[in-house]
Amino acid sequence: MSIPLDYISFKCSVRDGLKIAGRKYGWQNTDPYPVVCLAGITRNSSDFHDLALYLSTPKGGNRRVLAIDYRGRGQSEHDSNWRNYTLSIEADDTLDILTALGLGQVNIIGSSRGGLIAMMLASIRPGLLKSIILNDIGPVIDATGLVRIWRTYESSSLPSTMQEAANLREHLGKSTSPAFTKSDWEKEAHRLYKFENGKVSLQFDKKLLTSLRSINLDERLPDMWLDFAALTKIPVMAIRAENTDVLSQETFDAMKLLYPKMTTITAQGQNHAPILSVGGLEKQVAGFLRSQL
Repeated sequence: MSIPLDYISFKCSVRDGLKIAGRKYGWQNTDPYPVVCLAGITRNSSDFHDLALYLSTPKGGNRRVLAIDYRGRGQSEHDSNWRNYTLSIEADDTLDILTALGLGQVNIIGSSRGGLIAMMLASIRPGLLKSIILNDIGPVIDATGLVRIWRTYESSSLPSTMQEAANLREHLGKSTSPAFTKSDWEKEAHRLYKFENGKVSLQFDKKLLTSLRSINLDERLPDMWLDFAALTKIPVMAIRAENTDVLSQETFDAMKLLYPKMTTITAQGQNHAPILSVGGLEKQVAGFLRSQL
């Protein structure tokens, strides 16, 4: 008797020929509306591993779950031109993958940058989304959080071991993510780093940080209120981390005013962007998705 794998890895060529990778969970299930998980700017499909395992079981709704590595992240190929690491190109890549896998209407869980991509998709392909979960992201981004992200990687040398990586992540984040256990910090290290050929390296193309370096804190980033307004026609859950520095309370409140029926929750004891399998969040996500059937 064969033992089923946790997930099936895949790679698809997108319109410019680059190979984009990802993971398929519960692909033997027959739910009509798969869940597509889109990660943050330097993150990858492993952010959703525990959540996807839960959602693909009877307790989580027996769902098919697709988690995508954007170009330059995780197991996807790096782009030789860092200027192609943009929301619009990553949205196109996502559409290419959904088409290649024969998926129609889907639920999208978008963490940080993934939520921005989801909002773009709702505008350019209105019938694509069955529902959307925005994880610690909204139409207005606090640039200080983005600057913190690139400064973290710019100022930190690479750890020598995965245990050192876990200790580093805990040191940097324990004050704003007290909900994390030692095990969570070890998982976080493996989501961000990999150990190959005797050394630790990042799980993303460091050229991604080039675009973050150009952020001017004296200038307001472009907002996406028009894109968010397109979401008011579908069910939306918005999650805000208790200690986020990317999604302000002001923006979160404005989102609720614009869309009063939107489901809102706070990820207690986490910073940007919450891991959706910590603190029972996976049950709330599964409940929201179940209510849309």
